[in-house]
Amino acid sequence: MSPRKSDSLRAGAAVVAALRAAGVRHLVVAPGSRSAPVARAAAAAELAGDLDLHVRLDERSAGFLALGLAKASGQPAAVVCTSGTAVANLFPAVVEARYAGVPLVVVSADRPPENRGRGASQTIDQVDIFGRFPLASLDLPVPEDDSWPVAPVSRLVATARRARGPVHLNLPLRPPLIGPVPDLPAVLPDVASDPPPAAPPPTLAGTARGALLLGDLDLSADDLRRRILALAAATGWPVVAEASSGLLGQPGVVPGGTALLEDPDARQALAPDLLVTIGPFGLERGVIAWVRSAGRHVSVRQRPRTDPPDPVATADLLLDDLPPVTSVVPDPAWRAAWWDAALPGPERWGLEQVAATVWDSMEPADLLLVAASRSIRALAAAVRAPGPHVVANRGANGIDGLVSTAWGAATVWPGRTVALLGDLALLHDTNGLLVPAAEPRPDLTFVVADDNGGGIFGTLEQGQPQYADTFERVFGTPHDRDLAALLQVHGVPTDVVSDTRALAAALATRPPGVSAVVATLPARR
Repeated sequence: MSPRKSDSLRAGAAVVAALRAAGVRHLVVAPGSRSAPVARAAAAAELAGDLDLHVRLDERSAGFLALGLAKASGQPAAVVCTSGTAVANLFPAVVEARYAGVPLVVVSADRPPENRGRGASQTIDQVDIFGRFPLASLDLPVPEDDSWPVAPVSRLVATARRARGPVHLNLPLRPPLIGPVPDLPAVLPDVASDPPPAAPPPTLAGTARGALLLGDLDLSADDLRRRILALAAATGWPVVAEASSGLLGQPGVVPGGTALLEDPDARQALAPDLLVTIGPFGLERGVIAWVRSAGRHVSVRQRPRTDPPDPVATADLLLDDLPPVTSVVPDPAWRAAWWDAALPGPERWGLEQVAATVWDSMEPADLLLVAASRSIRALAAAVRAPGPHVVANRGANGIDGLVSTAWGAATVWPGRTVALLGDLALLHDTNGLLVPAAEPRPDLTFVVADDNGGGIFGTLEQGQPQYADTFERVFGTPHDRDLAALLQVHGVPTDVVSDTRALAAALATRPPGVSAVVATLPARR
């Protein structure tokens, strides 16, 4: 039976309608021919006020833009691309969404089966291309008649929303791909019964020498944060917090706690009898060593479908919620030992002072996206008071796609957003600045700490003096680029600063929309 001319067009409209019915409000499109039925239907849906469409020139950046939209909103976001290597460019965003528990929906247009495996242009094997990283993948049949299924699309998006992770919809389409956009069909939202209630966590018999370690927590986890602080207050346990926990500077949180634990003597003196870790952790080598020193380790996993947050494999109990703790008589001497050992804030111009200045310039309702490299470590070491909401790509802890992630997060965040990045994090995603002129600009400021290369490697084993002969070539990798000029070429107003006062002034007088400040740091060596 020959396909009817409007089948691909109807399929594109049906997919967009199903996405919207399943709760997708934001849809990112990268230009392409094979995906035209979906792209044009999405544009029509935006004109009708049914969704917000975002267009990006580069698929890798488009994927991270959708990731940022989903991460900051807590709702599934979709990204649509054409066939071929365009799909492969979405892989990094899918991986991050999988490990960070972000509801990301990938819709890839594909050639029909008769074109596959025959050397057809822009045709690769896209079926299950992302392997085990999506929570679910679906290779739809070629749309050939009115009975083409749309319900599976709704179920796929529902999986992303409920189970918190990426899903992949592969859509093979035959020409014609362009024509009048059909009316978006009415699609009933997928309805599923509520999941059974989770069993309450067991009660732990506590100890005076206990401690809490907080890793990456969702922006929406305010109730969990309140319960963590209440537990710390009731037990007298100190709290060591990584930056994306959202609890830096709060009462009971040890100032610069993660940096403090880089000192072997401090780790030995402050080894807890019981350590409860909440969320993915482990950015600092010292923190990892401290976890190993605990008499007992209990791990709490905030996102049930992600890997257990136990990178040192020492936890004897894995829970999905914070446990009640009993039988603890607080020990003032234990708590005092932590605060006596706490490090002072940064005094000299460097990355920690950049992080502290950015933090102090922000309001509690603002959002700070921080790169999961030296920037996030410096922030945790520098903060001494409560501040804004914090988010980071802590799923795989990569620095790719951060410009686009920040742009997506800022697009849905109701207030101001600042992105604190290193120079290499910016350079990894300058395509995220290739935003068509018609696209809206959020309230977003990039603060780029420029030390001309991979400064983090200087803090690791390869930065030791005996390896100086190869360090700059294969680790430091100086780029020698004028980052301000690069940003301005992309139409981003940019200031260059080299001290705290100038950085504070630039942040206080930033122009509306998207802007940047490049903070020039001292040479690494």
